[in-house]
Amino acid sequence: MNKKITSLLGSAAVASSMLVAPVTSIADDAILTGNAGILSDYIFRGITQSSGVGNGGLDVEYMGFYAGTWLADVDEGIEYDLYAGYVYEFESGFYLGAGYTTYQYSDDFDDDYNEINFYAGGSFGDVSLDLEYTTGEYDGEFTDDDGDTGDEYDFIALTVGYAGAYATYGTFGDDAEDSLGEYFEVGYTMEIGGLEVTGAVVHHYDFTDGTSVNSDDDETEAYVSISWGFDVI
Repeated sequence: MNKKITSLLGSAAVASSMLVAPVTSIADDAILTGNAGILSDYIFRGITQSSGVGNGGLDVEYMGFYAGTWLADVDEGIEYDLYAGYVYEFESGFYLGAGYTTYQYSDDFDDDYNEINFYAGGSFGDVSLDLEYTTGEYDGEFTDDDGDTGDEYDFIALTVGYAGAYATYGTFGDDAEDSLGEYFEVGYTMEIGGLEVTGAVVHHYDFTDGTSVNSDDDETEAYVSISWGFDVI
């Protein structure tokens, strides 16, 4: 699972530039951008999806509204995400946003996820703070330690950034609490020759079958992401 809107929300300047633009016509104010990249390991919300993944997408933004799609070449087919929403930035540098995301898969890689997303945060010089709360429904089933199954999930994440470095804590709740657990991620993003390069280390705590955070089922992995963003219109 992934969505490119994460990078949009991490930079409130995008929403700000749309809000202060004079209203003339949709054609004049709308911004259409594209992105393409590779991931050494595709890790989303602490969970490894696939290795050696090519990806790309398109995003349109207009007066704080956004919509887009993101595709990834996963092991057993294609993941394609669709999302839309609205982000409002206050003059103080804080922002609030809400949107809808659906994660769809071809072949048998995974069942689909559909979720409502809420965002808040802000940037203050080199320091940024981003909070996400998501509630969603899975077309498959999660299983907890007692053997009960369900398809509803919550996700909460807090990210603190400083001058390219960041640290994220994320945790799942509801029916996914035991099977998906929680994770920590630390990384650094820089620009090299017009490309955005990120290196990160992720530690995932797996609570399935009653394991503790110190169990052998915990995983620590690293990945490198290289992406290129470009203007279409």
